[in-house]
Amino acid sequence: MLKGELDMRIAICDDEKDALQQTINIVNNVFYEMNIQCYIDQFTNALDLVQCKKQYDVIFLDIELKEHDKNGVWAAKMTKQKNPESIIIFTTNHEEYIDDVIEKYAFRYCSKPIDEYRLKKSMQVILDRMQVIKVEIYEGRDNIALPLCNIIYITPEGKHCKIVTIKGEYIATKSFKEIKEHLTAKDFCECHGSYYVNLNYVEKYSNTEVYLKYKSHEYKVHMSRRLYSIFKERMFIVGGEKI
Repeated sequence: MLKGELDMRIAICDDEKDALQQTINIVNNVFYEMNIQCYIDQFTNALDLVQCKKQYDVIFLDIELKEHDKNGVWAAKMTKQKNPESIIIFTTNHEEYIDDVIEKYAFRYCSKPIDEYRLKKSMQVILDRMQVIKVEIYEGRDNIALPLCNIIYITPEGKHCKIVTIKGEYIATKSFKEIKEHLTAKDFCECHGSYYVNLNYVEKYSNTEVYLKYKSHEYKVHMSRRLYSIFKERMFIVGGEKI
């Protein structure tokens, strides 16, 4: 099964071992069904989580941790100070505890035991926030997750679309036009009717060609004279002139 290019780092913190294992199992199931590779670290107290030097994409945090003053709310506050980009999902047996803290610290909450359908919907929202697109691959019809920052450029491939990324190339079942509509990040720009490129990988360009590079991999695509001025302006905005 293709896993795409998205590796998500997950932390799960719960002082009840049965609940901890149950959450781990459910998270693994949901990510497997969504074709997303995840790496899970588990914690049984808030202090260990906060002191961990790793940064996590998503943290499932028991709001009712029983460790003196270091409960789930404290852990959420400390985690957000250390890594504001981490997405926190509170887990709880008592929904009445949630209202005062969820807007301040958490993305949302899940009642225990976690419902797989609701978690899957939450993860789709998270993927949207992380600027990840789900793409159906032509060969095998697998759905894979591609972070937009990994995409170097896209180009038509017959009726389909070739997506060139830092980890390989994929042929999507959708057309070039359809895929392009999903690349809404400011870092993407059309340089030619058949090429849509990530400006962060542009090494240099002229009014006829664009050179892109990632490590030792180099690519050359066409530049349309009609689009040159717009492309040049976008390059200044994203990172300044490169020639």
